[in-house]
Amino acid sequence: MKKLLLFASLLALLSCKSTPEEKPLNLTEEVRTDAPYLVVLSMDGFRWDYPMLYDTPNLDSIAEIGVKSASLEPCFPSKTFPNHYSMATGLHPENHGIVMNSFKDPVIGRYKLSDREAVQNPDFYLGEPIWVTAEKQQMRSACYYWPGSEAPIQGYYPSIWKKYDGSVSYEARIDSVIDWLQLPVPERPHLIMWYFDEPDHVGHNYGPEHEITKQTIERLDSLVGVFCRKINSLPNKDSINLVFTSDHGMGPIDAKRAIELDQLLKEEWVERVEAGNPVVMIQPNKGFEDEAFQVLDKVEHIRVYTKETMPEAFHYTESERILDLVCVADSAWSLYWNAESYATGGTHGYDPVNRDMHAIFYATGPAFKKDMEYDSFKNIHLYSLFAKILGLDPAETDGHLTEVETMLN
Repeated sequence: MKKLLLFASLLALLSCKSTPEEKPLNLTEEVRTDAPYLVVLSMDGFRWDYPMLYDTPNLDSIAEIGVKSASLEPCFPSKTFPNHYSMATGLHPENHGIVMNSFKDPVIGRYKLSDREAVQNPDFYLGEPIWVTAEKQQMRSACYYWPGSEAPIQGYYPSIWKKYDGSVSYEARIDSVIDWLQLPVPERPHLIMWYFDEPDHVGHNYGPEHEITKQTIERLDSLVGVFCRKINSLPNKDSINLVFTSDHGMGPIDAKRAIELDQLLKEEWVERVEAGNPVVMIQPNKGFEDEAFQVLDKVEHIRVYTKETMPEAFHYTESERILDLVCVADSAWSLYWNAESYATGGTHGYDPVNRDMHAIFYATGPAFKKDMEYDSFKNIHLYSLFAKILGLDPAETDGHLTEVETMLN
């Protein structure tokens, strides 16, 4: 729904029920009500093998009645915002613009997760997320904390959206999604994308194999069961498709395997740094590019890439937001520009060839085959899958429907 539609603006002023987070619906538009429903839940940092390590009877049941992939492969860098936005747009980060959780655009300025103004600035977001595709084609959508959904991308918000508030319980989020699926038909979203911030935090704090991580995974699985039971109580349950997935996995780290780069490079060599363990981007000052590269290239347990030597599989060269030198730690190693202390627990961001970075993908509903074990696939193909299920004409992406369509009926 376009933010600047006059009627919607008038409703926003007149309706005491509306909030800045839930834009009032423009009921003067004809809306599509004949499509199936698609509800996509991302549980941040849910590694592909957690269901093998811990007790997840509800996800196991979904695998029996639907599709389970061996894993879902993230884009590089395997970080939260870049990959959630890749899942939504079907684009690699170099093409959709969210190249790290924090970065600087040479024209727009700095983007970081804690900056509400930046997060809500549509100029940072390139490409077309699936909810924008839906809204353009008169299909209502809703997003509950999905990265990117707080900005009017191409002038469109989801019909329903929320400003991030981590204090809202997962149970309350479940109830909201169920309520949305019971709205009057013209107001009801056919696409819902929502988000839990765990098990990412416990994975960072304690590592992927820890008792607290186990407890969190099993609680999340229990909530998946609660949600599915509520879905099954709805009169339109037979037209609802469910996807349970994640943006990335989690790898173990400890303080004994850590590198600080600011101790290795002279201050006058460096113009700017963007860092997020285990990835550090460096923009050398003019005339010091070779010196900086030669020093970094000799450091054990990291790999340093220029835009000329970047692995093609990373798809990480085409944006001005990517700096000239990109350093990536080896698996299980931490990489900082500088740090007061070194972390022990877990992190992500590594080369996606590291299977610890892979996420889960489970799906069930009328669109999906039953009891199907699917091969691992890249998350850039999800946009095409979602568009196919909803009957939408897709935007141009880096993904391909042919990589995922055989899981569909």
